[in-house]
Amino acid sequence: MRIKYIHFIKYRFYSYIISIILILISAFSLYTRGLNLGLDFTGGTMMEVRFQKPVDTEQVDKALEAYNIKDAVVQRTNTGDIIIKTRIGENPQFVTKALNSIGSFELLQREDIGSVVSKDLKKKAILAIITALVGILIYLSFRYEFLFAIGGILALAHDVFIVVGAYSLTYKEVSLDVLASILVVAGYSITDTVVVFDRIRENLKLRKGMDLSEVINLSVNQNVVRTIMTSSTVFLSSLGLYMFGGTVLSDISFAFLIGVIVGTLSSIFVASALVLDVKILLKKFRKQNT
Repeated sequence: MRIKYIHFIKYRFYSYIISIILILISAFSLYTRGLNLGLDFTGGTMMEVRFQKPVDTEQVDKALEAYNIKDAVVQRTNTGDIIIKTRIGENPQFVTKALNSIGSFELLQREDIGSVVSKDLKKKAILAIITALVGILIYLSFRYEFLFAIGGILALAHDVFIVVGAYSLTYKEVSLDVLASILVVAGYSITDTVVVFDRIRENLKLRKGMDLSEVINLSVNQNVVRTIMTSSTVFLSSLGLYMFGGTVLSDISFAFLIGVIVGTLSSIFVASALVLDVKILLKKFRKQNT
């Protein structure tokens, strides 16, 4: 597979505009809608039941509303069972009565998460994300110049923020499993970026007289086919999980679908371009202070 040489650096400001638009949309959605946090972060009760006769999720919704159970999440698994998630404060006995009004059922499992545990999980989730970002920043600083670390961490934060924004826009539930998948996306994204950075470092040694913008352009062009092929494979695998993996896997694989697209675009158009622009800004800053 051969692709015509593309001047990525020349068109980097168009990619910046697209990224800024996506970031603003994500920020607006997070501010106005927020996130649909799962029971892991809010506390509540999760019940998985199996009815003797086929039941629609709409029937369960109506039955719960009749018993004044609000904001319940009703999902169907790939085996046809029903999962009901209620916020903390809702009486599980009323849920049972509501389900009995539909028909006889079997309780397969039940999980209760208290408010204290959910608050602790929130703190640990935020700490996990911050620790991951700081760790990656330190790693990139040691492996490359600090300039590359700045470009890499900004591109990574860009990817994670847009994925989180996508969950806000679609109002998909964010659980601990989803958080883990977002961190996996972050790892995938930075790995893809590091491959490009490695090629830039090699070309800087081989082509010492070449301008940094040309070296970046050459390096991205040398890796673009590999990046697209790898990303396409991951995307198709994630799409299969999203379409046929059932309720449990759909929320998780959604992070992979969005993350692969955004991560691929940032690896090609954003991360390396940020290295160049940060260097230009630092040069201007030094001149003004000398």
